Amino acid sequence: MPEGIERHLEVVHVVEPRPLRLQVLRMVPVVVVLALLVHFVLPRLAAIDESFETLRNMTPWAIALAIAAEAMSYVSNGALLKTVVGLAGERLSLRRAAAIEIGAATVALVAAGALGFGAAIYKWTNSSGVSRETAVLASWLPSVFDSATLIFFALVGAIELVLVHKLSRTSIVALIIVISILSVLIAGLIILMARNDWMQAIVQRVARLIKRTRPKFDSSVLIDSAERAGQAWETLRGTGWLRPAFCSLMVLTFDVACLRFVFLAAGQHIPITILLAGYGVPILLGRSSFLPGGIAVIEVAMAALYGGLGIPANVAIVVVLTYRLLSFWLPTLIGIPIAIGLQSRRAAAA
Repeated sequence: MPEGIERHLEVVHVVEPRPLRLQVLRMVPVVVVLALLVHFVLPRLAAIDESFETLRNMTPWAIALAIAAEAMSYVSNGALLKTVVGLAGERLSLRRAAAIEIGAATVALVAAGALGFGAAIYKWTNSSGVSRETAVLASWLPSVFDSATLIFFALVGAIELVLVHKLSRTSIVALIIVISILSVLIAGLIILMARNDWMQAIVQRVARLIKRTRPKFDSSVLIDSAERAGQAWETLRGTGWLRPAFCSLMVLTFDVACLRFVFLAAGQHIPITILLAGYGVPILLGRSSFLPGGIAVIEVAMAALYGGLGIPANVAIVVVLTYRLLSFWLPTLIGIPIAIGLQSRRAAAA
């Protein structure tokens, strides 16, 4: 056999198709969403005509207040990022911090979810004049406060749902698992910040492992970031944790206020206990899902819960979709030019 043909056959033999396993795993979130849609949404399709009527009659002033409340939620998110940067002794303007948060949320929708969000926070915070070590701290520490606050809201909602028997045993188990995992992660991070020698030992080991695959990797950033985390813990130990915790609380408080005003716009004056019962659990499950922004998970779960809590189906659908439009989709669209501007400024600075 000629040599050229032999080489060609060798190349053909080496090339193998992608494993089917990866494609199946990629379809899992789609199957889960379709199952939720079939279980919760299809029985409520008869209420779609009434939903359009509810949408047409929504009160404009309440929608305006909902928009203002959601804007304050994003401002509070920026204040949290600004406060975390301040823990390390550096400064970041509130306007810049809020822009970074909005732009990073848009990036997370299209780029690796939470990983893309953290990477965007790091890059744009660093390009704003913050040191690399503090930028690394800012890429994950605000999420710790946000997760702790979200667990609190979810627990309040879950308690109310259990009292009115609106959570199945399977849902309770799933919720316990999610809350337990997040609580363990938060507790682990707090312990590592308190025992900075443990954190530095882990970081050095991780840096050595990365060095084996990427010899040019600069491990000094991770090591210095671990030291900066220890310094931040010294600030948080006293009363330093109050300000970031308050900012994180305001993020979800204004978000709940947005949902409250949307209910008022639809003519529904519901008790605060019912409002929280249908809010915390879907938000927690949505953020813990594989889907960016909890798309479909939050909408379906929230509409189903409020429908089960006595809200008319047509109102529940309109309120949830309007709330998600104001709290997620509009900020995502606004974040596109913000992200482009932040990225172009970073490239110009580089």
